[in-house]
Amino acid sequence: MKALDLDSKEFKRVMHNLHLENLNISSDMQEKVLELINTKTSITPTLIKDILRHGKV
Repeated sequence: MKALDLDSKEFKRVMHNLHLENLNISSDMQEKVLELINTKTSITPTLIKDILRHGKV
């Protein structure tokens, strides 16, 4: 899988889907998410909940 960045079509789709669910994440959080994705960290429901609750991984 290719590395994603803030301008990639795939990441923009994810951000659009979050917006449809009335979820927004800050620019800093977007950078952290991209870093996790690009390091091939497993994205689990627990990880997502922790990020949304605490703002960090």
